[in-house]
Amino acid sequence: MTMIHDDATLSAHWMEHQILGHIKDALRVTLDWKAPSVSMPRKLSSVRFTMKSFQRHLERTMKLEEVGGYLSVVADTKPNLDDRISVLVGDHDRFRWQLRELMPLLEEVSQWNEEEFDDVCGRVRALLEEVDVHDAAEIELLQESLLMDEGGEG
Repeated sequence: MTMIHDDATLSAHWMEHQILGHIKDALRVTLDWKAPSVSMPRKLSSVRFTMKSFQRHLERTMKLEEVGGYLSVVADTKPNLDDRISVLVGDHDRFRWQLRELMPLLEEVSQWNEEEFDDVCGRVRALLEEVDVHDAAEIELLQESLLMDEGGEG
């Protein structure tokens, strides 16, 4: 059985989730920046920079979860939760696809085309919301798997 219960691994997972949370917050602040048109190049540069960080940390977090992380442990110990695990792994695949689609759009968008830039920013916001929903589902799954009564007593 794959285990994640050594302190170093648990600490790395927790730290990566915290970092990702801070980056999501920073990305939201950057997206919500009400920049006048003359500041659009600066806003675009900031969104690109923060989005690259978000991509790196999201990819790392998903990999940690999938390879030797909690998804493996839950799958090994609670096979009745396989359907929910499959949904979460499917989310990971969808997030990777969305990032592969969004990153080039963000690189190619013109700093002076506000409509196009706003559209890309809207897609980034939508991805952030999807990741938030996914994170809540992961927490729920983890809590349920840890609190699930195995039976057999009495």
